[in-house]
Amino acid sequence: MAGSFNFFRKYQRSMLVAVAVLAMLAFFVLPPFLQMSGGPASADPVVVTWKGGEFREGQLDRAVAMRTLTNRFLMEAAAVAGRDASQLPAFPEGEELIVRELLLARQAEEIGLTVSNTAINEFLAVWTNNMVRQDQFDQIIAGLRYGRAPVVAADLFGSLRTALTARNMLLLFQTGFSGDPPGWSWDFYKRLEQAATVEAYPVAVEDLAVSVDPPNEAELRVFFDRYKNDLPVARSPDPGFKEPFRIRYAALKADRKKFEEEAAKTITDEDVKAFYEENKETRFRAPAPPPAEKPASAEQPSDPAAAESTPAVEKPVDADAAPAKQPDASPAAEPTSEAPPAAEPNAETSSEMRRQLRVKPVSLLADDAADSSGPATEPPSEPAADSGKNEKSADSAGETVDAKATEPAQTPAEPAEPEMNLRPLEEVADQIRQQLTRERATATIDAIFSALAGDLTAYAEDRAVWQARGDSGQPEPVAPDLEKIAEKQGLVAEQSDWIAAPAAAEAGGIGGSFEFVPDPGSRFGIRQQRWLEMIFAEGSIALRPITSRDAEGNRYFSWKQAEQEERVPSFAEARETVEKAWRIVEARPLAQQRAAEIAAAAAERSLPETVGKEQAEAVRTVGPFTWLTQGSAGFGAPPRISQPKDLVFPGEAFMQAVFATPAGMSTSAFNEPQTICYALRVITSEPDEAELRTRFASSRGEPQRVAMVAQEAFADVFRNWIEGLETSAGLTWNREPRQMR
Repeated sequence: MAGSFNFFRKYQRSMLVAVAVLAMLAFFVLPPFLQMSGGPASADPVVVTWKGGEFREGQLDRAVAMRTLTNRFLMEAAAVAGRDASQLPAFPEGEELIVRELLLARQAEEIGLTVSNTAINEFLAVWTNNMVRQDQFDQIIAGLRYGRAPVVAADLFGSLRTALTARNMLLLFQTGFSGDPPGWSWDFYKRLEQAATVEAYPVAVEDLAVSVDPPNEAELRVFFDRYKNDLPVARSPDPGFKEPFRIRYAALKADRKKFEEEAAKTITDEDVKAFYEENKETRFRAPAPPPAEKPASAEQPSDPAAAESTPAVEKPVDADAAPAKQPDASPAAEPTSEAPPAAEPNAETSSEMRRQLRVKPVSLLADDAADSSGPATEPPSEPAADSGKNEKSADSAGETVDAKATEPAQTPAEPAEPEMNLRPLEEVADQIRQQLTRERATATIDAIFSALAGDLTAYAEDRAVWQARGDSGQPEPVAPDLEKIAEKQGLVAEQSDWIAAPAAAEAGGIGGSFEFVPDPGSRFGIRQQRWLEMIFAEGSIALRPITSRDAEGNRYFSWKQAEQEERVPSFAEARETVEKAWRIVEARPLAQQRAAEIAAAAAERSLPETVGKEQAEAVRTVGPFTWLTQGSAGFGAPPRISQPKDLVFPGEAFMQAVFATPAGMSTSAFNEPQTICYALRVITSEPDEAELRTRFASSRGEPQRVAMVAQEAFADVFRNWIEGLETSAGLTWNREPRQMR
């Protein structure tokens, strides 16, 4: 031991120098070797690049985190100022939007549009209504954390500076479109109002693709690499070779008409009568008859019978007639404190009382013949102007009686309950039968679907247990037999191959079905949810029962059997599809040339005559149609490109060619996906431009409708501008940008 220690003491200086050299080598030389060998640096790959810059995974994560913290800082500052933070706009937080924002900020700096510290302070003053002090800002920043580390104010304001610079660049772009640019209003008005009728002959590109020379493998591989990360889009002229998300599903369809026909056989006359009796007072009331017209004079009815039925209190009494002997008043007629005498009607109010109250008629007969159903009241204290008629009535009874003494007092009677006017059973029997048929058919389908849901749920549970046990030797549970169930329950079975959402929607039937689901936030507490949203939704569960219905009332019971995630296939897997797409792209010039030749030949005659008898059936007369239409979207929805019948996906280029061609002339144009090139002959274009300009001037261009079109046009211009900006910057993503969580 002593020898070893002596050796160290003897050579300690040389050994310390060697250790220092090794440390320097480790510090300067080791990192590149670690990076080359897949060490720590390879764990932080480059995510996105552009001319003059890049973001690695860690840098992009930090940029996204700083943007989230910036928004949090602004929201907390607004809350301190007493503002409603939920109503204030936040800056974008997704990866793609943050990178795009960075490019916009650099574009702004190139043209001298910068944001100074003073501008940031002014923004914060406006944001907080100048109600937040510096110490409060410092306190908010002190409460922010990036992981466990505190947030530095310089980093926070750097993120805010980039966001404000990009926003100013966008505002500058939008300023150029404040108000409609010259000519836009007239052009958009024409697109909405002028209608064309055309003859159209389709030249299918795929029919000419077989005449294209076959490609070599190198060309196909380059073509595949260009579009391998793109999903196929029906209206896009560019192919896409990425496999979309697909599912396989099974479904059982209950045909509405079939089940209602079966249910109708079970509805008896007793069922109809029982339903009528149970619901007649609430559902089968007849409309109330119109009120009878009032007589011209309520004081002097022209009908003698009506005159006799008039209450005696309203008959005039002769003031000169001698009053007869008053009979003793009955106890019931004496006024008491519990029942004070009724107010005395006069000649002016009696008619109004008769209109407002139900009054039983009273005649001046003997006591035993008078109507005594109501309580007696005090007779009038003053005689009326004429009593002759009263005395005559008394004589006709065989005795002389004072009218005032014998006339029963009149009080308002309780209104009688009006007699209910009902529609007869014979009139509503068919309506009831139809309703009972629908209800019984629906109940039958519900019962079948409920039983199916129970069986499918039990199978799903058994299968989950079997999968969890692994290789235990137990047989796999048997799936429901679709064909047997359909035959037994009177349903129609359907089992799909692997299918994507767009293809399922185009197929119709269940692809266009929907269901009503609870939605407490909606106006009526329910909303309509599409079947596509339920079965193709991210996270949707296999073997979960789904019910839906279509517009014709047919019902569906379905479940997802399996799913395939999006993926990029290998070149070998996609080769057949790649070659077909390559041939279609190469054949487009041939189709365009063919359509142009037909259109040129049709300048002086119709298209059917031009293409000949064998091809004349393929010519379609289409129209009238406008360039843009609101269609079934309803008022307030932005107009869309018209989709006339017999034309496949017409787009902007097609409409531009049609409406730029005068009536009687011919042209040619591709549809939007460039799968068909049409030879076109414009028959009419109405109204003509002179009349249309007159309408435009009188309506002042209908600014509201034109504004909706302008908004769509501006969105297209903006998208093209952003795409051009990213292309010129050479923006390249090495993976798909993550969406905001």
